[in-house]
Amino acid sequence: MPLPRLTLLSAVLLTGCATSPAANRTESTESKPTPAASAPAEPRTVREALAREITAPLPHKPVEAEGVLFRGKVLAAGTPELMKRPNGVTILTLPIGTSEPVTCLFYTSAIDAGAAVRSLLESLLDDVTVERVRATDVKSFTGSPAMYLEGDYSRGAAPAVQVGRIKVMVHADPVLPKTCFHNELGYTKTFLDVTESIATGLTSTAPEQPVAPYYSDVQVMRLGDVPLGFQYTALFGSKAGGSILEVSTTMVRPGAPAQLQFQDTNITEQADISGVLVAKSYSKRVNDTVAANVRLRREQNGSYGVSGQVATKEVQAQFGGELIGEVGLAARLREGLLKGQGDALEALLWVPPADASAPTKVVIRPREEAGARAATMELGPMSVKVQLDAHGFPQRTEIPAGSATVVQERLSQTGEP
Repeated sequence: MPLPRLTLLSAVLLTGCATSPAANRTESTESKPTPAASAPAEPRTVREALAREITAPLPHKPVEAEGVLFRGKVLAAGTPELMKRPNGVTILTLPIGTSEPVTCLFYTSAIDAGAAVRSLLESLLDDVTVERVRATDVKSFTGSPAMYLEGDYSRGAAPAVQVGRIKVMVHADPVLPKTCFHNELGYTKTFLDVTESIATGLTSTAPEQPVAPYYSDVQVMRLGDVPLGFQYTALFGSKAGGSILEVSTTMVRPGAPAQLQFQDTNITEQADISGVLVAKSYSKRVNDTVAANVRLRREQNGSYGVSGQVATKEVQAQFGGELIGEVGLAARLREGLLKGQGDALEALLWVPPADASAPTKVVIRPREEAGARAATMELGPMSVKVQLDAHGFPQRTEIPAGSATVVQERLSQTGEP
């Protein structure tokens, strides 16, 4: 059965640059797949094609080239090829012993995972009919989130319709962000194994590295068994004293192109040593539309000023009161409810999705019947169930979504808050 294929040319076009000179590419006669990792016979049906896997273990191959700011070893059937683009994006091509290689794009700065995947898919699937795109898994590699997706597509008309499936991984690593894809039916586990080796086996050699947080965690969001996205939280010390908290969230609503939705949200909070909020920014992008971009700052007189845009409306507001951030809220929970002091904690937070022009009252009450650190959190009219860790940070949250419940839970933790 002939199966449609995508080429590296599509990935090159994604970078928006002309083809690089041949000198920027590593070449070797060893790039041919090794016999031990050769693909099985051509499948007779789509079902057979989807079940294909590489059964022989792939060897580890070195990845390194002049001018490329990462190195290490990855799983591959032949010699990896590197192509450096003038805009800094590096393309890594790995033969894995099948008809199509695994291809990865490495970026020069941090990415919004949803936007990166959407751009990649639009570039690669521009000449086929996309039937459905969905997230299939969320993992934590090197303490940062990686999301896996599949896109089903077709080409041609009955009775000669050709079908295909592209597998994608986006690794929102702050040090070495990347997207990888493999356009061939089957080899799902092989793709997982190869991309895990890429995420964990390559390290940045850039002369300047981003500041590492002293605490971070990765949480996955699911609706039943269906992954919807992830949240990555990083905590830094502030030069002015206190803390800086960064939270990035990516969610995918699966479906055909008309319903498919990628949502990226970024939050940065600065709090003083007592946990009181000094400044906060909130931005949200849905597909290619900026849905929110709003900022809050504490003024010299102690009041707060808000400016920015939510949906299509400009937001300008001024209000008083003491607002706390996530770090301050965790500290109060740790020193209060988690020690059995009081039957509720009340605080004022700034929660732009609830109301960007005013504080939101938060009330947290223990749920003793569900465990020592179980609680109910009320944010305005919404009530969610949370399971706190020993530091007062949520490690599992149950969020009502109509008749269903979205569960967000921690996958990994690095350091201590």
